[in-house]
This record gives sequence, structure tokens and C-alpha cells, in this order.
Amino acid sequence: MDMALSLASQIGAMFIMIAVGFIMIKKEICTLKDCNLFSMIVLYVCGPCAIIKSFQLELTQDKVNGFLLAVAASIGIHVLYIVMTELLSKVFHFCNVEKASLIYSNAGNLIIPLVTLTMSEKMVFYCSAYMMVQIALVWTHCLSLIKNEKSFVFKKIIGNINILAIILGMSLFLLNIKLPVPISSAMSSMGAMMGPLSMFVVGMLLSKVSWKDVFVNIRAYLIVLIRLIILPLMVLALFLVLRLHTLLPQGKDILMIVLLAAAAPSASTVTQFAQLYHNKPFEASIINALSILLCILTMPTIILVYLYFA
Repeated sequence: MDMALSLASQIGAMFIMIAVGFIMIKKEICTLKDCNLFSMIVLYVCGPCAIIKSFQLELTQDKVNGFLLAVAASIGIHVLYIVMTELLSKVFHFCNVEKASLIYSNAGNLIIPLVTLTMSEKMVFYCSAYMMVQIALVWTHCLSLIKNEKSFVFKKIIGNINILAIILGMSLFLLNIKLPVPISSAMSSMGAMMGPLSMFVVGMLLSKVSWKDVFVNIRAYLIVLIRLIILPLMVLALFLVLRLHTLLPQGKDILMIVLLAAAAPSASTVTQFAQLYHNKPFEASIINALSILLCILTMPTIILVYLYFA
């Protein structure tokens, strides 16, 4: 019950931030061109800071084992989602923006605050495992989808600031190095901007879309149904059948965090990429907003089923 209430509260806060972005356009405080600026700040400043800060923990064997379990589960989930999306696309003929919306979730903006509220700040460390896997794929596979490119340059991947942030954060964790307080504090503050700015972008884009388009878009409901229910239930079933939650003392909680990330709404990063590369940004924002709205029902249900059977 606490998890469900905290989730509802966090989603409500996200919709308030979406409304702020919506109002800024309607009142002509900003223009749609400003979306690009906000997107660049999120992708190149806030995101890297949040990644590095999440690794600032004491190194222990239990944390290493738990992190490896979370990474392995996260890799398996993304492989499953990519394969299932391609298989389903043979039937439903998904465009690339729809594929990206199905595969990638809003794990950072929603799950980190949720885990902090309902579990503890120490458990946020395991959120970074899912984020690490997803970010590596977002800046390779997802980016190639949105840009409609079938290949990507390895040099550009390694040189990407988000990938560099993962490498730096992991190195600091393994070497047990703590950042100076001023740097750590600055990163915390900039990382905390990630959620609001991402939601502002969604709201700004939705300001030019009729709400009727959001709620009567049958295609969007199909994407959201698969994103929020069908794919997460497949993950849940695999966790239970393989009994992965029994591998470690904290395995049940760790995998619940991973499952939360897998069952989250479609990634706002997809909307930001779509805006930056002019590939169906309004369609991406409709899917994102609808999935955020409906996840208040689907995510608590998925977690309750997991907790009942695990």
C-alpha cells in the first residue's frame, strides 16, 4: 500500500511539472524552440551528473553482488524487450519512435524518487544498474532508431558524455573514491533538475496537441498496453520461474527495483530525441503522457503480483 501511495504521489508531481511546461507555452513565456535547449541540458548535464552521483557509495561485497544481479537482470530485460518489439512489429508495423517507446522506460525520473521514498536512499544504488544498461543502449540502439540510422560509430559511443559518466562513476565506486563535497553537492543539485526539465519538455510539446488526440489515439493505447502490462508481466513471470529473487539475501528487493524500472512509463528521453531529430515528436509525447497517466494503475498492480508470488 505504501508503494502504491508513493507511486501515485510521484506521478501526480510529474503531471504538475508537465502542466508547468504546458502553461509556459500557452502564456508565451517560452516557445517550442526552447524545447531543444531544455532537452540538451537534460541529456548533456543533468543526466551525467545523476549517473555519477548514484555511484558514490561505500564499496562492499554485498553491494557488488547485488549490483551484478541487477545488471544481469537489466540486460536480460532489454534483450527481451528488443526481441519482442521486433516480433510484434511484424504484426503491428511499429514505426521507430513507437519501438523506442516500447523498449525504453522512464527509469531515472520516476524510479529513483520512488525508491528513495518507499525503501531507502541506499537502495537507489541498484536503480543505477538499470540506468547504466539503459543509457548505454539509449545512446546507441535508441538513438539510431530515432535518427533512422542503421549503424553508429563506435568512437562516438565511447566519446558520448553519458557513457563517459557511467565509466567515471563505476571507476569511482570500484576504487572507493569519494568526490569533494562542493562537487558532490553541485552534481546532486544538477541531477535533481533532470525530472522537472524532462517533464517541462513533454508539457511544452503537448501544448500544441489537442488533448482529444491523446485520449482517442487508439494506436497510442496499443503501445501503452504493451509497454505497461504485457512486457512487464513477461519479466515478472521469468523472475518467478527462474527464482532469481532467491539468489541473494536482498534479491527480492533488488529485483523489485529492476521490475519497477521495467514497468515504468515510456522514456521521456525518447520524446527529447524525437524533438532534437524531428522524428514524430508529438507522437512520442502523446505516448509518453498517456503511459504516465495509466501507470498509476498498472505499476502498483505489477508490484503487488510480484510481492504476492515471490
